[in-house]
Amino acid sequence: MELTYPYILYGGAILAAILTIFTVGKSKKYKTGSKNAGIDIIDDIPHYRLLMIEYWTLRVVAVITLVASILLSSFIAAKPVKVRTVTNELHNRDIYICMDVSTSLDGVNLELLSKLRTMVSKLKGERFGISIFNARSVMIVPLTDDYEYVLDQIDILETSIKAGGELKDPNATYEDYGYRFSGVLANDGRGSSFMGDGLASCLYFFPDLQEEPDRSRLIVFVTDNDLNGEPIIELEDACRLCEYYGVKVFALAPEFVKKEDEFSSSVTLTGGGYYNTRDTKAITNMLADVQKTDVNSTVISHSAQVDVPEVAVIALICCLSTFIFCAWRLKI
Repeated sequence: MELTYPYILYGGAILAAILTIFTVGKSKKYKTGSKNAGIDIIDDIPHYRLLMIEYWTLRVVAVITLVASILLSSFIAAKPVKVRTVTNELHNRDIYICMDVSTSLDGVNLELLSKLRTMVSKLKGERFGISIFNARSVMIVPLTDDYEYVLDQIDILETSIKAGGELKDPNATYEDYGYRFSGVLANDGRGSSFMGDGLASCLYFFPDLQEEPDRSRLIVFVTDNDLNGEPIIELEDACRLCEYYGVKVFALAPEFVKKEDEFSSSVTLTGGGYYNTRDTKAITNMLADVQKTDVNSTVISHSAQVDVPEVAVIALICCLSTFIFCAWRLKI
């Protein structure tokens, strides 16, 4: 423990010493005049002796508690602090959700978003992000460890999915409905559901791919593989890019997925896995595999000064209470 302003304590100690010397050195002595007759008899009265014992006891206690109060007040004013080392364990991993927002996938996406809430609430330092795609790809949550923000964005995306498609929530607004389609649709006639473009774009949303090659990175990829048009990059090529950068892809597909064998083999190139909703536990198993994959921990320690006046404050309250009681009994 250290004192921030030790000179205050020194000043209080000097004041307490002066008060002690003045109080102890001062005594009322009988110097002149005549004593009352029979005064010696009073000294022999038992009740008088008890009162004198109480008087001197209270007087000594009052002086001690007053001096102690001055010292304790000076100690608190000197601001006692203690240096504490705080150690946090952070998981060195980045997770992106790459979601095809075609209306045919509404049911799968909603079930995944529901289970993602539990997963996000259990993260410890991992960065988490969300991107959506159709004809184009949009990042709606950049990599962050602000999990409250992530959960808020999951709620907004879930509301938007419920607003349209087969669900058609009657309470949803036009803004709710259009949220998931903003930026992902195109008017150039190229088509839609470009899985390769969506996956490759999500890959390059990861920062420092080359600068930090050892950092764990993975993508949860949701699509039905129903390509409609000419993409910039094919899905297999996008998966090979992920493999090159060491990014594992965990793909989730509905029962009506197109070209399942080709899709599955492309995804497994990355070292991730393929899951289909025909298995009722597909989403649960996928997220479980994601959570136990490539968890690298980083221990971060930092020192901080913390005020520790608690004991001194309690002692000061006790001393002041005792002094007030003694002063009341002594009628000071």
